[in-house]
Amino acid sequence: MPLIINGEKIENNLIEQEMNRMRPEYQSIFSEQTPDHQEKQLREWARENVIESVLLQQAARSDPIPIPSKRIDDAFKKMLNEHGGEDKFYKSTGLTKDDEPKLKQDIELQLRVERLVDNLCKNIPTPSEQQANNYYDENIENYTVPEQVHAAHIVKNIDSKSSADQAKEAILEIQNKLKSGECFEELADQYSDCPGNGGDLGYFPRGQMVQAFEDVVFSMTKNEVSDVFRTEFGFHIAKVYDKKPMRPIPFEQVKTDIVKQLDEQNRNVKIELFLDELKAKAEVTEFMEEQATEYVNMKMNASKKGKPAQKIVKPLNSILVKPAGPDCNMACGYCFYLEKADLFSQSKVHRMSLKILEEMIRQVCRDGDQSVSFGWQGGEPTLMGLSFYQKAVEFQQKYGTGKTVGNGLQTNGILIDKDWAKFLKEYNFLVGLSLDGPEPVHNHYRLMRGGNGSWDKVIDHAKLMLDEEVAVNALTVVSDYSVQFPEEIYEFHKDLGLTYQQYIPCVETDPHDSNKAAPFSVSPEKYGAFLCTLFDLWMNDFKDGVPTTSIRYFDSVFYSYVGMPPPECTLLPECGIYVVVEHDGGVYSCDFFVEPKWKLGNIMEGNLIDFLNSKKQFEFGQMKAELPELCKTCKWLKHCWGGCTKDRIRDPQDNNLSHFCQSYQMFFEHADQQLLQLADRWKREQIQSSKRDSVMQSIQNGEIKVGRNDPCPCGSGKKFKKCCGR
Repeated sequence: MPLIINGEKIENNLIEQEMNRMRPEYQSIFSEQTPDHQEKQLREWARENVIESVLLQQAARSDPIPIPSKRIDDAFKKMLNEHGGEDKFYKSTGLTKDDEPKLKQDIELQLRVERLVDNLCKNIPTPSEQQANNYYDENIENYTVPEQVHAAHIVKNIDSKSSADQAKEAILEIQNKLKSGECFEELADQYSDCPGNGGDLGYFPRGQMVQAFEDVVFSMTKNEVSDVFRTEFGFHIAKVYDKKPMRPIPFEQVKTDIVKQLDEQNRNVKIELFLDELKAKAEVTEFMEEQATEYVNMKMNASKKGKPAQKIVKPLNSILVKPAGPDCNMACGYCFYLEKADLFSQSKVHRMSLKILEEMIRQVCRDGDQSVSFGWQGGEPTLMGLSFYQKAVEFQQKYGTGKTVGNGLQTNGILIDKDWAKFLKEYNFLVGLSLDGPEPVHNHYRLMRGGNGSWDKVIDHAKLMLDEEVAVNALTVVSDYSVQFPEEIYEFHKDLGLTYQQYIPCVETDPHDSNKAAPFSVSPEKYGAFLCTLFDLWMNDFKDGVPTTSIRYFDSVFYSYVGMPPPECTLLPECGIYVVVEHDGGVYSCDFFVEPKWKLGNIMEGNLIDFLNSKKQFEFGQMKAELPELCKTCKWLKHCWGGCTKDRIRDPQDNNLSHFCQSYQMFFEHADQQLLQLADRWKREQIQSSKRDSVMQSIQNGEIKVGRNDPCPCGSGKKFKKCCGR
């Protein structure tokens, strides 16, 4: 199906050409994958490459400064000369002189792209010798000559000509000759099944021979002759002539290469950030052939009229629902949503009707993805009563046939009882429990309406849900007070059994002075220190390289380190990927922006899928993409993207920069190297997992046969039973 990128139709053959270009290298690296798996992954990567290439070309074309004709002519002549002249060029390519204008157009575009890239990278400083030296020290394993051994061997193979017993008998006869004083090298040339050069294998590091052979020779000393041992090839006797220990390559020998490598990395980062910005703003759609033509025509006609064509590209896969509006049975000191009651002043009590509930669920199940989720929030959503959610599940079962429907409930826990817990467990609700940690920390701001602390009830009901095996996460607000206790909060949650934790930094405008942040807001420096401490606690709890607790922010950031879009909207280049439905059916852009300006409509008068893809929602999402200049040049941009939009406007003194900009810089400086190492390990594990899947598929298809004690076909060097056969 053709791609449409910003209204430009991209033919399928471009993706096919890119696949053909990538295929030889891809197949050599992922040779263990099944052909179907290879083609699927290859097509995805080729598609991504084509999109990025087209976006670069579009950006390059937008530069009004022309490329001088002489440069184009010179580049054209150079191309002809590289092919041996004009006649040979046209003969070898199958082109004619009539194609010359098109060829020069292509050359001009390539020169434009090169100019664009050069301009992007022109201010990147050349890496210093100190930076190169630091990189050398941090990656010394890449600049190390591995341990080597100089060995020879005599082998008697087990094959169709010789059984295991025959091979063993023959090698034992050779061993007796060695013991009687005969020369190893002469016996190797005379009797070995791999004769010549006295059986000398030269110097080699680990990884070049089969593991059983290496296990023996690397354990031997200089001039030692081994006993008889067996590998998958047969029986061997080995002799070691020399051993060289692992040693580093001197820095001076690799300095120039490292500087070039760092410079190339800096250029690539700059280009990647630019491409990320282009992709965040791009409209990329895919249609059937006839639909593509119609769509492009529609775009052109709309453009002629000066109106942008509506784009329906965001899938409806999740919504946030506030069935009780801003109503709550608590009076937390830092709550930002209680004031929303002013928007619905026609009633003091706010409850969603069953009519609105049913229409909302019907639309989500009708227009949503194969998997859809409902996030029930507040205020306090349990004020609706258990029967409301029983009815919600009933509607989901009625309208969601064939779909996977998930539910999340964010609650203060006050009204949870045994009936609630059993219901939440039965229908697999994921519960986010508002809990700020130990009693003194929690009760500092999380108070009941009468002024008493809420901790006792929350803890009792948390234990009740955990006893019923409800999936419960801790939702913790980091305020000016709780920021002092990262270790106490983390350990408290963990001891309680809440190993999934989410920390939400608090910043709101002071209700008494709109020129500054509210006093309960956490300062950037203190929140940065909080994140660094929390990260160390999280890392210290890893077991065998695997985290034993989940911190949502760290989990989400990790996605960006492995090249995947994070699940948390605050870390994406653009937001507006979901909508909020209030108790009265009103639809808003975000739960932090439930206000008249960002009201999209009402579900009783329109469709959620249309609201999600409306011009107003697009404008809302673009607010996040409009970054301050400081963000655009920040080296952490691709891991942060300026944070949440609301954090740029709550404190006027931030001047449209995220209130937590300093916090995130502190965190990334602290955690970057460890996150890079985790990402590298994850990528290697994914490759190994892919190999394992390919091996098991080949075994199931009868393409290969392997015994439990045979070498694993994936090439790991381990036995099958300890590798893919586990």
